[in-house]
Amino acid sequence: MGIRITKTASDREAVLRVDGQLRAENVAELTREQRSVEGPLVLDLSNLQSADEAGVDVLLELISMGIRIRGASPYIELLLNSNPHGGKGST
Repeated sequence: MGIRITKTASDREAVLRVDGQLRAENVAELTREQRSVEGPLVLDLSNLQSADEAGVDVLLELISMGIRIRGASPYIELLLNSNPHGGKGST
């Protein structure tokens, strides 16, 4: 299983909902979608089931760019907060 990314937008912000399993082979898809958004962006991880090391790394990179995370499960929060590259998992 890969990921499904759904983009929604309002006047205030865009939301990318990421469903499934974020793995090295689909990191480029998430990055491409993120780059297509202008203005404030939120990543909704409510339905993200898992992430491998490359997936965690890209999420941490996006967080460091100021992109907000919402809806991350305790498991995803643990992955983000325990990553050896550091970083805080959500805002």
